[in-house]
Amino acid sequence: MQKTFYIIDDHEMIRLGTTAFLESNSDWKGCGNTGSGEEALADLDRLSQEGALPSVIICDLNFCGEDTGFVLMKRINNDRYPSQKVVVYSMFFSPGDVQKAIECGAAGYVSKIASCSELLLCLEQVAGGGTFIQVALQEKLEQFTSFTAALTRREKEVMDLLLRKKNNDEIAGLLNMKKRVVNNYISSIYDKTGLNDRNELIRRFG
Repeated sequence: MQKTFYIIDDHEMIRLGTTAFLESNSDWKGCGNTGSGEEALADLDRLSQEGALPSVIICDLNFCGEDTGFVLMKRINNDRYPSQKVVVYSMFFSPGDVQKAIECGAAGYVSKIASCSELLLCLEQVAGGGTFIQVALQEKLEQFTSFTAALTRREKEVMDLLLRKKNNDEIAGLLNMKKRVVNNYISSIYDKTGLNDRNELIRRFG
């Protein structure tokens, strides 16, 4: 059975370059690509009707500056195609991003600064029914999981945005909460983890 991939990324050069590499250096074949989540869902519906869903979807996390990749993975895995395998391929690779992607249904996670061979290895393992997290990210995720064990779900969400270098006003807007509440969460994070400031947090896990 032919191994196929579909790429969702709002940078055309990433889509074309990744497709060219995979098709030139392996037996993988691209079956489509887009920079839009809605277009991706329409394409997947069409491919499903043709009995040609991709072996693996390669999905970015951010389209047009928004965290739509997480939402899209939930829509694919929870609402439409629960057996569909998704690999995240993103410039964002904080432990919080990796953890959240897995919770949203990703079977693999590779950063865009990884080697081409790592992406190919990820696709092979995921297509074979396994999971794959880039080695450097796996080590950081294990440390992060232990480090944040005492945090609440909301505190972890705030911490994830701190790692993305969002300021307090941006965090308040993204999480739909008042700035003073954000300040309280950040203080609690520092108290529970023994950190002094966000710079120290970014140095450890950013």
